[in-house]
Amino acid sequence: TLQGKMLLDLIFAAILSLYLRNVLLFHENSATFVYHMFITVCYVAPLAGAVLADGVLGRFSPMTMCGLTLIGIGTGGIKPCVAAFGGDQFHLPRQEDLLKQFFSVFYFAICFGGLLGMFVIPALRRTVTCFNEDSCYALGFGFSAGLMFLALFFFLGGKPLYRIKEPREDVMAEFIKCASYCLMYLQFAIRRKIFSKKNPKNHWLDYATGHYRSKLISDMKTVFAILSMYLPLPFFWALFDQQGSRWTFQASRMDSKFLGMWLMPDQIQVVNPAMVLILIPLFDKGLYPLLRQHRQLMSSPLHKMMLGGITAGLSFVAAGLLEIKLEETYPVLPRYGEAQLNIINTLPCDVDVVNPFNKLQNISSAENYVFRAVSAKNYTSNEIFVFTPKNCNNLKLRVPGARLNVFTSELQVISVIISSTNNKLELSTVEPDELEKSLSGKPKLRVLLLQSSPSNKNIAVNIHGGVLSSHTFNAPNKKLSSSVYWELDPGRYNYSLSFSKTILNTYQGEIYAELGAVYSLLIQEIDYGVEFSKLYEMTPPNTIHMVWLLPQYVLISVSEVMFVIAGLQFSFTQVHFAK
Repeated sequence: TLQGKMLLDLIFAAILSLYLRNVLLFHENSATFVYHMFITVCYVAPLAGAVLADGVLGRFSPMTMCGLTLIGIGTGGIKPCVAAFGGDQFHLPRQEDLLKQFFSVFYFAICFGGLLGMFVIPALRRTVTCFNEDSCYALGFGFSAGLMFLALFFFLGGKPLYRIKEPREDVMAEFIKCASYCLMYLQFAIRRKIFSKKNPKNHWLDYATGHYRSKLISDMKTVFAILSMYLPLPFFWALFDQQGSRWTFQASRMDSKFLGMWLMPDQIQVVNPAMVLILIPLFDKGLYPLLRQHRQLMSSPLHKMMLGGITAGLSFVAAGLLEIKLEETYPVLPRYGEAQLNIINTLPCDVDVVNPFNKLQNISSAENYVFRAVSAKNYTSNEIFVFTPKNCNNLKLRVPGARLNVFTSELQVISVIISSTNNKLELSTVEPDELEKSLSGKPKLRVLLLQSSPSNKNIAVNIHGGVLSSHTFNAPNKKLSSSVYWELDPGRYNYSLSFSKTILNTYQGEIYAELGAVYSLLIQEIDYGVEFSKLYEMTPPNTIHMVWLLPQYVLISVSEVMFVIAGLQFSFTQVHFAK
């Protein structure tokens, strides 16, 4: 039952952020905000569930009833009761050692369910298609909901074996009333300055003496004494839950090739539950006993929680260092008030470009020179002149020069193609480039086709690398045309040109697309043949391997084992011995 419940939670955590960004097209910041708001609701709702469980319904009923309602609401009744309900099955202090083992097994089961969910669901999402989409997110959400109902069935089946403690009194209501009374009395006393000098109170809760039971007041003192120990909890979970948002987005911008396969960005999250499954027995049976024997280290839950919090901080130091390195592979995008200009030389010789940016620029044959941070407003005209040698590697141009007014707008990336047709130098501009990496992490490709004499040739450019990775660009009858950007699976592809007057393809070539890269495949056609073709890398691929995420995942997993399990043990034992 517990594995099914956590499988549901972790499946949602694994794919929700990618679903928001890739399918609903949220910006990464917006997707992160929505994801963490969902997580917040899942952890705030249990506060209301805990009040109902302790004061009215008990711990078994909320899990049963809420499990039959919507999962998002049901989590409010399940989360606050699962650990406490498990602890109720033990007789303390006689079985205190068994209780400590239970919390380790409890968290082991949580991580085992998460391990299955994070590995299986992303694989299903990638291999199964639905609703005319490449990925089936609906399967991930629906499959997890089905598992939740299965877990609920097993949970109900074990009811005769449970030790169920019925609520004896509404503790939370009494707690709130007593605290409110003391605060109101303090406020009144401060205003009237009527503090008793003969019988000063050692604790502000002592003002409730005579109005509320001494046992309740004593228990409340214990609660407030240990409350400060829980102040780091929100900070820990705020960091921990970044695995489902920022760390997943980080993985989508890395090289994920592993043993000949391409891993999905959300599959890297499987490292966390897998590491926890290994670390729990390693720490409980090896590290903790060894430290206690020699130096009495890690002997209390608070020691473990403190070291776990420090380790969580170190995991984000590792994440920050990795992000600094990753920024080297990110596209250099123009900022506000700027544009970017690419000049591609398809001639067989070098050319000189006179321009307003750096005065004179030599561009080698078949190369792309990039002018970055070009000053641009809403619509800015930039005049460029291109000059070639008289003898351009046996290409004799009638006029070895040409001029072009290039119009740029801020934030746009414009490409200028230098080519020749019938011994005439020509300059052409193409539709703005998209330098941003794809949200899925897949390579992006577009085709640029230069035609010698636009006519009814009906040229088609075919990209094929398999049944599911085939695309065709039917070029219009114009001098320079551009396809849309296609997202391809990484790997090797063949491309070919076909014409309406020919049955067979007249030209074939090969390209290799890497994760995260953005490409422009430029093809120049002359008289039913290909004069020039080259694949230009407009944005670099993901060159840093996903394995470099392991240090931060190992650190956060070590932190989780020490912080969370020790926190569960500390909370339950403190509450029990206060009774």
